This record gives sequence, structure tokens and C-alpha cells, in this order.
Amino acid sequence: MYDLKKHYLADEKIILNKISSVLKKGVLEMGEEVEKFEDNFKKYCNAKYCITVSSGSMALLLSLKSLGLKKNDEVITVANSDIPTSHAISLVGAKIKWVDVNEDTLNIDEEKIEQSINRKTKAILPVHLFGNPCNMSKILSIARKYKLKIIEDACLATGAEYKNKKIGSFGDLTVFSTNPGKILDGIGPGGIITTNKKNLYDKLKQLRDYGRKKRPGKWPVKSYLVGYNSKLSTINAAILNIRLKHLDDYVIRRNYNAGLYKHLLNSEKIKIQKILPNAKSAWRNFPIRVKNRNIIYNKIYSKNSNVKLNYLPPNHKDNCYINLRSVNNLKITEKTSSEIINLPCHPYMDESEITKLSKDLLKIIN
Repeated sequence: MYDLKKHYLADEKIILNKISSVLKKGVLEMGEEVEKFEDNFKKYCNAKYCITVSSGSMALLLSLKSLGLKKNDEVITVANSDIPTSHAISLVGAKIKWVDVNEDTLNIDEEKIEQSINRKTKAILPVHLFGNPCNMSKILSIARKYKLKIIEDACLATGAEYKNKKIGSFGDLTVFSTNPGKILDGIGPGGIITTNKKNLYDKLKQLRDYGRKKRPGKWPVKSYLVGYNSKLSTINAAILNIRLKHLDDYVIRRNYNAGLYKHLLNSEKIKIQKILPNAKSAWRNFPIRVKNRNIIYNKIYSKNSNVKLNYLPPNHKDNCYINLRSVNNLKITEKTSSEIINLPCHPYMDESEITKLSKDLLKIIN
């Protein structure tokens, strides 16, 4: 799905020199590189505040924690995301309210959100699936109407844009993943949260570091709330500072690759994810939808093991939620999830790779 070796080799000398520099300084937790990255990334997203954490999953969990959700509070989201999206809601003790998706964009169907809102609803958690921005104008309008919080799951959408603005400053909180293979990735697990709200920023800084208001120095410091050990490593932050400079180039190349796929896979038997006219996807991968998906997937996988099925089963069908009683009608989620094959779209692919994969697919499908 991505080529981490080529990704590393593109900046090998710079990365090795930076790792050596960090190790020689002896600060491997938090420190200058983390602060520098947080400052760089908030500017990139045009957000007021940025907090790094140990993973995208923890970023989701801590974001929900920062809102003070209580038992029986409900959070609206989708079931076709990776399982950590739903897990985070469960882990804070709230209830999941899955809403069906739009068949064209594969994102939350904003026309179905309001019918799922009740007095227990506290937040909406839209997912920019595969890097494709949701209709944030409509979602923001609904949130304002019902006084709900918005946490955007942009774990696959770093560098994506909506109405010429980077994803990262629309909702109350936006969550990104920097795990290896993501659009902007380090050399280990990592996550980012952006926000424009000082109170949430202050609480998140405590939550990621055992509930402390400041780092230990000469004297030990107190914990003011029950928190976590969820800090980004200094080396990881240093690599992210190197790669953030190339992020727009990564996204441009991914969009070029997606355009090539669209041209080559022009078939009535293949459906392609629709991007809103006022949006720019980061194309973490290139999803196509086909009938008889499993048969086609088996055949194309034998020729190219970089194709993948994500995310199966949909969250509401996974074993950990088998006893969940109240599930909305998710016909489109189930239909599209049974049809998707994800093709690699990373910036180190060349045209010949995309052309060969596309030709192989067309031979199988047609």
C-alpha cells in the first residue's frame, strides 16, 4: 500500500543526521523538536493550537476525553472507518450512534445526521475517509443548530483541503495520525490534535502527560486529573519536521496518481470515490468499488500484493460490537464496504506501476 523504504531513502542522510543529533543531545521525550513540530504543524493547518500524542488512536481518545463526555452521552460517527474511531468512543464510556454514509463520497451522509440527534447527543465525529474531506459546511451548520461538538477524524487526511483551507481548523478538534504509511508519517506511532480552543488545548496537554500542568523539573510536579502517558517521541518529531516540508508535494503527487488511475480505470464496472467540488483529497489510497469484490480481489492480489481491503468488517459488524443493540440502518455502509478494493497511491509510485496495475484490473473485471 506504501513504500516505506523509498520514503526513507528519499531523505536518508538528513534523517540519519537528525537522529544522531537528537541522540547526542540526550532528550528523547518531548523537548525542542516536539515543540518545533507542534508550532510548524499548527501554522500549516492555520490552527491556533497543536498537541502531539503517541498515536492517532490516542489522539481520538484524548480528544473525546477533553470534552468531558459522560456515561450515556452519544457520539455520532460512521462505521466504515478503521476500528479505533469507534473504540475511542467506547473507551470514554460514551455510546456510539453510527450513521450511514453517502454512496458516492463514502463519507458520513450529512442528510442523515439530524435524524440521529437526540437529547443525549453531544458530538459528531466525521471521518475524512481515505483522505477525502467531508461536507464540513453542512456538518458545522448542524453542530451549531444543536450545540454539538465536532471532532474530525483526519487520520488519513493530513494535507487535504476543504474550500481552499487545510483540514485542521474546522471542527472543535481535529485528529491526525503520523503512523508509518500515513500521508505525513514518522518512524513510529504518533498522533496530532489541532484546535482553536485554549481550554481544550490546556486539558489535552494534561491528559497526554499524567494530568500534569507542566513537565517535571528540579522538583516533582502534581497531577491535576487522571491522565495518560501519551507523548510523542523526540526522534519521531524530528523526522516529522523533515517530512512536513514535503507534505504539499506528497499530496500533489498523490493527486496526480489518482488522476492517472481515473483515466486508466474508465469502466462502467468500476466506481470511484467522489470528491466534493470544493475539496482536495489527500488520497491515502485509491479506493475503487466493484461487484464480486472478493473474487476480483483474490485475482488481483495474486498479481500485486500491495492492493488491500480496508476496513473490514464495518465497525458495527465487528466481533467487539456483536452485542450492541441499537444500530441505525447502515445499508449503504454495508454495500460499499463489500465492494471496495484499495489501490496504492503513494508518492513513490511511477506511472508504469499504476498503468500495469490498472491494465491487470481491467482484464480481470472485464
